[in-house]
Amino acid sequence: MENYFNKIIELFVKSDVSTSSQDEFYRWLIGEKFSVEKEKALYGLWDNLKEGTPAETSTQTQQSLYDVQKKIKQRQPGANVRLIRFWQVSAAVLLIALLSALYFTSNKTLVNADLIEQYVPVAEMTRLTLPDGTEVQMNSTTTLLYPEQFTGESRSVYLLGEANFKVAKNEKQPFIVKSNDFQVTALGTEFNMKAYPGDSTLSAILLSGSVEVRFNNMASALILKPSEQFTYNRQTKEETISHPDLYDATAWQKGELVFKSTSLREIITVLERKYPYSFVYALNTLKDDKYTFRFKDKTSLQEVMDIIAEVSGHIRYRIEDDKCYILPL
Repeated sequence: MENYFNKIIELFVKSDVSTSSQDEFYRWLIGEKFSVEKEKALYGLWDNLKEGTPAETSTQTQQSLYDVQKKIKQRQPGANVRLIRFWQVSAAVLLIALLSALYFTSNKTLVNADLIEQYVPVAEMTRLTLPDGTEVQMNSTTTLLYPEQFTGESRSVYLLGEANFKVAKNEKQPFIVKSNDFQVTALGTEFNMKAYPGDSTLSAILLSGSVEVRFNNMASALILKPSEQFTYNRQTKEETISHPDLYDATAWQKGELVFKSTSLREIITVLERKYPYSFVYALNTLKDDKYTFRFKDKTSLQEVMDIIAEVSGHIRYRIEDDKCYILPL
């Protein structure tokens, strides 16, 4: 039985699966049934992957494992109400993402030096400068793995979430941002990359310079021109090139929220990253209608929900402590 759980989790970590399969896996992972066996399997896989990695890196990431494991143990609610505990779902996603990252780095040589892990909590953003001088602005619930020093033929980092990169120019050492089966390669340029675990779409927006985007298990590649946005749907394998408003596309860097033709479910996913609240709603409460909204920096969740409720016309909400309850009219 124990070997069965090991194989399930190891297969998920090492494979590119559809969004629906990801959702099913996370529900299974944080479910109460066989929780002890699943926990043992997670730690077993962790121990196997961390062998051979630098001691300092293992210690840093081990703490993340302990933190998210505590959250995963929390009990799931009844099936008739969907309680979106963002910290709980993120715990499962982050844990598997970290395991995937370690598998990726240990098997595909992300870097040959100590890895540093930078994580941005819910409702926060951060800026940092990488060892080569590249400037990075990271969105909430984003993890970036990078080396203490870049060595070898490329400067490679691993992204789980969303970040903007102003790449220090070095034609002899390309800058590569990896995220499972999605990566962007640049020499000296500025681009925005979005690859949140659990999201159905991945995207890259080129602000200046030139980048190569690889996707579809690295089997496909294309070159982006300035002002172009590449979007790839993990589930449908659909790819698109568009020319978005660059101010809107990078609005998150200014603390703003911009939604264009977005469903309420997708909006809530973003709100859970922006605000430290869990959302509670019945499965049939949210319709599939699309909405367009723009909210300035430091707009409170109450102000946001007031507008969303009024425009949608079919929901009301109530905020209590750290939860936002969405109810039908």
